[in-house]
Amino acid sequence: MALRFQRRIRIAPGVSLNLSKRGIGASVGPRGAKISVGRRGVYGNVGLPGTGLSYREKLNKRGTRGSGGARSGAPMSSGKVLEQHLQAGGSVISRISVNESGEIAITDDQDRPYDDAELRVLRKYAGESMRDLVQQECERLNADLAALATVHHDTLPPRDTPVFEPRAFPEPEPQRRPRVEPTLWSRIWPPAARRLEEENERRAEQYARTFNEWEEEARAFNEQERLRRARETELVMTDLDAMASVLEEHLGEIPWPRETNVSFDLGDDAGTIAIDIELPEEEAFPDVEYTLAAKQLKVSVKKIAATRRRTLYRDYAHGVAMRVLGEIFHRLPTVQAALVSAYRPDLDAGTGQPTDSYLYSVLVTKPQWRQINFQALADIEPPTTLERFELQRKMTKTGVFKPVEPLGIEVLEKA
Repeated sequence: MALRFQRRIRIAPGVSLNLSKRGIGASVGPRGAKISVGRRGVYGNVGLPGTGLSYREKLNKRGTRGSGGARSGAPMSSGKVLEQHLQAGGSVISRISVNESGEIAITDDQDRPYDDAELRVLRKYAGESMRDLVQQECERLNADLAALATVHHDTLPPRDTPVFEPRAFPEPEPQRRPRVEPTLWSRIWPPAARRLEEENERRAEQYARTFNEWEEEARAFNEQERLRRARETELVMTDLDAMASVLEEHLGEIPWPRETNVSFDLGDDAGTIAIDIELPEEEAFPDVEYTLAAKQLKVSVKKIAATRRRTLYRDYAHGVAMRVLGEIFHRLPTVQAALVSAYRPDLDAGTGQPTDSYLYSVLVTKPQWRQINFQALADIEPPTTLERFELQRKMTKTGVFKPVEPLGIEVLEKA
């Protein structure tokens, strides 16, 4: 029979040290409910004194990771482990990004790159999904090209009565964090119970503070909405300042794909408006396009031909005018005629001083604007659309502009 040695030293009420041949442990808690700590781990012990009934459970359980066939023989490579995982019906979360040089980066959900063996496995089992992700990245990089060519697709139709589009307060109502539930430790150890209660009080105070701030912001937002409703449904019919404010706000909300500045001047009778559009320079437009290879997981970066780039600039220059005219005749019901002139910064050939080169100037009346089919904007070519109105422009078919003199205010007064 083996000799067993154990000694218990009491160091505080409810706390004792256990000395034995196996080492030193500790027990914490009142009689009948103790936490014991030793080399085998942390255990909870609950019993009914005098009855002999007790319950013991290990509290610091740790999960184990299966390693498949790694238990017998040499450890498997990362690629083999990943392949077995996928063969067993598992899934992986991968992130794919493409930079402006066309280089593809593939990482896991922790942004860690895969090694070559893992990449081969991913291409074998998830090749199509990876191609889809790379294609989405190409579309993201080409988004500017698409936006520049389709800026007129969101042109609004004209209206004779004011329009108001209410907005909801964008911030969601804050949610109360759940109370921290008592644990076995907090039930038997008063300091832990106090910390738990303090944490719950802190959460309650934080929620009350956050909710009050949210409520105050919501009230301010709703008041601004009330004022905006009055401005866009009543004052917009008679007040020039309100008209200017409404138009400026909505023009400022347009996500121009390239910096485009719009200035305007309303006529005294609230029936006419003159607009100047400062267009970006052609050099600011994209000069490359990203394409996914037909059979390889590879992105090619192709230079855009000069002719196509000029055509893109031509369509954007005219599409901007359509978009601005749509906002005017949609937001300002009293306006019956609009004069739009577009220019870009240039240098005077004679003096070398900065100047503005006007590319076109067009006069549009509201009855003429109604003739456009706003349900088929994707089939419309903006340069051709503006030719339906009184247009001053010198341009080749491929989009080479020569400077023109913009139409004068007198044509707007006559209209």
